[in-house]
Amino acid sequence: MNHGALDARRYRYPVTLFGVLFALLLTWNMATPPFASPDEPAHLYKAYGTAHGEMLGTPIPDQPSNIRLFDVPDTMGQPNVMCYFFVPEQPADCATGSSSAGVSAAAVYPPFWYAIVGGGARVIDSDGQRVYRAVAAALCAALIAAAFAFARRSSAARLSPLLLLALPPMTLFLAGTVNPNGFEVAAFLLLWTLCLHISHRRATSWQSGMLVGLLLATVLLSRFASLIWVAGGVVVVIALIGWNGAKRFLTTRFLLPAVGSTVAAVAALFVWSVYAGAEATDERIASDWTRSHVFTYTVKRLPEYARQMIGVLGWLDTRMPLVTYGAFATITIVAVAGVITSRNRRLQLATAAVFVGLLTAPVLLNLVSARKAGLIWQGRYALPLFAGLGVLGMIGWHETSERGATRHVPTVRLGVALLFVVAEVAGFWQTLRRFTVGSSGKIWLDDPLAWNPPLSPLLLIAINAVVVTAFVAVVLVGTANPSLDQAFDVPGTGRLESVIVGQRSAGRRAPGAGRNVSSNGTDEH
Repeated sequence: MNHGALDARRYRYPVTLFGVLFALLLTWNMATPPFASPDEPAHLYKAYGTAHGEMLGTPIPDQPSNIRLFDVPDTMGQPNVMCYFFVPEQPADCATGSSSAGVSAAAVYPPFWYAIVGGGARVIDSDGQRVYRAVAAALCAALIAAAFAFARRSSAARLSPLLLLALPPMTLFLAGTVNPNGFEVAAFLLLWTLCLHISHRRATSWQSGMLVGLLLATVLLSRFASLIWVAGGVVVVIALIGWNGAKRFLTTRFLLPAVGSTVAAVAALFVWSVYAGAEATDERIASDWTRSHVFTYTVKRLPEYARQMIGVLGWLDTRMPLVTYGAFATITIVAVAGVITSRNRRLQLATAAVFVGLLTAPVLLNLVSARKAGLIWQGRYALPLFAGLGVLGMIGWHETSERGATRHVPTVRLGVALLFVVAEVAGFWQTLRRFTVGSSGKIWLDDPLAWNPPLSPLLLIAINAVVVTAFVAVVLVGTANPSLDQAFDVPGTGRLESVIVGQRSAGRRAPGAGRNVSSNGTDEH
């Protein structure tokens, strides 16, 4: 095969994935009324201002330091959206008129993501909100496509549908609107998939260190909260590979670019915080509850936070159908089942660490923030950590199949894919229903409708269903027989055994340990 054909094959999969993902996110863009994503006015004005040389905005008298005014066109003013926010039965048609534009509660947030999104819209020469959404969606689609491409080049490629666990309706909703949380989740999904190549001989190269470092710097410079998930991710990875596995990365060629980029990002974040006067204080929503009260309240809210993570859209006023929650709960169980059946103690420890993080992060953050900024936790904040479960499930089912239990792989692949399609289409349909006729309005969204998106709701639903099916089909077909694609890389691509499997129990040698094994299983000499 000549180099031209090789390159075409190598890039066909991620490019196709990007196309269908971008189209999928555009359907969410059109299904969501203007400003109906969490804090979207704040993020939109910050993005516009940053791209036009105003990164911080102007302080507003008698307002907290994080709320500032940006100089934006009057055409970007928001209508009376409060008429339907937090009122699930009220369609979006009541949002009329236009208030003054430019007030943003995101003024002191790091400017990196806002510069990219705002800069993209400025290049297109548009101040339309749906254009800003499209630019943000393109970034997310590129990162998610890259994650699936990296997974395809691993020895666990056939289990790639488990990565869909990171894409519940909440992720797609955020990625299709103006909100850096969607970008954060997409970037973390890519970071997690790099774990599938952690024992590759080039994993400790300076190129790998630079890739990891730049990705970490990107998320750190986009959201303050990413600091929590970067720290949590490091703990999970160390639990996964153990100290012996971690020692492989204690080399100058890897650490210098990886740690250097990360430290530089943290330093830049600190300098920006001082310059912007960023502080987590808002007396308007601060709570005088005791720590015991905050703890009890948050623990009782954990099931609701889990639902929010999968999908309570809008401004926490748009619940998904039960089938959507049930489908993602089932996919989660499938991923965990792979971890359990692998009999890999380190993998099980890493998975336990993820669940510990998901359970404790809301409690700890609310305890810290209650007195100064109120109980601020929302379920979507945990999506960067939750995204790692799909990768851990891939490793688990791959190791199970390596012991000869390959009959489960087709069931996992097809079952997860089908559950995802059903959950996504049902969630999308309910989102349109909530905004057009109210959460309990008619199900068949034909005329007359109280609010109308740019395209007919039924047409949008049909397009969404076709595109999400195409997305899943590309993943399934592209990973059905990935050995040829893996063979294009250097020998041993994505081998998990030497670092992860080889440490699952003392004295037990993993299949192929100590050898360089090619993609087709033959020894390389």
